[in-house]
Formats: sequence, structure tokens, C-alpha cells
Amino acid sequence: MPNFIYLETVDSTNNYAVNLLKTSDVENGTTIITKKQSSGKGQRGNLWESEDDRNLILSLILFPQLKIKDAFYLTIASSLAVHKTLSHHLNSVKIKWPNDVLVGTKKIAGILIENQIKRELISSSVIGIGLNVNQDYFNPELNATSMKAELHQDFNLEELLNELYTNLDFYFNLLMENNFKTLLSRYYENLFQFKTLAKFEDDSGEFTGIIQGIDETGKLIVLRNQIPTSYDLKEIKQLR
Repeated sequence: MPNFIYLETVDSTNNYAVNLLKTSDVENGTTIITKKQSSGKGQRGNLWESEDDRNLILSLILFPQLKIKDAFYLTIASSLAVHKTLSHHLNSVKIKWPNDVLVGTKKIAGILIENQIKRELISSSVIGIGLNVNQDYFNPELNATSMKAELHQDFNLEELLNELYTNLDFYFNLLMENNFKTLLSRYYENLFQFKTLAKFEDDSGEFTGIIQGIDETGKLIVLRNQIPTSYDLKEIKQLR
């Protein structure tokens, strides 16, 4: 059985997990779960906002021993697990590169991965997941939603956690077996606006392009003016 650490409140489950790695021997699969997170972290340095005891907030510790060049497959496996969990209950669930999960065009989950490197390998990873479950209200500027907002019913957080953990276990087993081709194929199958004309923004302003896929390091490849161009997370924004 995995080692679950339940906290009433914490600044960030990812911070707690990273500190735990530094100060003690940690079992593979150790998962930190909290009801209240005061300084949750999102992508691009943003905060992750969540009502207390209404959503799933957790960080999972893994020891993948992956090559650094394969780091993005941790993102793929994590986002596919969240996607599968939500798709069991909701329609129109998609993964927005790199690892946000949407219902329609609204964000319902986010993932933040922090890797520790040793001898050119990813020795340990902290995978933070925030999943909006029973929250009713969101700041309109966030363009967010929850399972309850979509289906007008409450969900049992413990049951949902067990479902998510089963899916995480499934996809991380694929990763540990180096089944990269299957993971990438499933990621593309569920990627938001894949192979369709979409709007983006970079330092030069807004433009239209077509997502072609990702390169070997996880950068987004966008066909722009008939030229495939690779973008890192901070170099491009996918517009709604």
C-alpha cells in the first residue's frame, strides 16, 4: 500500500514533499494530501487557488531514474492519469499542453512537477496535482470549473483519490517499462486543439497556427506560416 501523509493545512504539498526528500528516507509512491493549501504553486509561477476541503490537492513522490531527455514523459503520464479519472465522470475532457486538464475550454486540473537530478538522471520527482472537485465558485478571470459545477452533484474525495491513484499507477507503470510510444500516442489523442487551427501569443503578438505535436524535450511544435516552430512553456501562450 502507498504511504499517504494527510495534513490539515500546509503552505504547499510540493514544498512539503521536496523538504521530506531532503530530510528523511522516503518510500516510492509517498503521497502528501491536504485539505488546505495556503500557497499552492501552479505553472509559470502562478498560485493555485482552491477552496478548503473541497478539492483534491496532493503531491506524489517518485524515484523514476529517467534520463533527463525523457523528463516530459512524467508530465505525459501524470496528465493522462488525471484525464482518465475525469473522463470516467465527464465529457469533453482534454489535456492542454503541457499539463493542464480542461472540460470544454475551462480548466479543471493542473499539474506541477519538480525534478531532482543526480548523475544525469532524474533521481526523484515531486508531482503536484490540483483537481477541482466540489468547489462552487471561481474567479471569472480564471476560466475554471469543477466536477460539481459541471454535474451539479458532490463527489466523495476519498473515492476519487483512490480512482486517481489507480490511474497514476497504471500510467507510471507504462513509463517505468519505457513504453514511450504508447504514452505519446495517448497524449496526442487527448491533446486540446491538436492538428486544428488555433490562436496563440508570443513575444511578437497574437498569431494563428496548428499544433503538430511535441519535440523530444516536450516543447510544443506549432506550424506557423507553414514553418514548424518549437516553443518552451514561457515562450508561447495558447489562447482560448
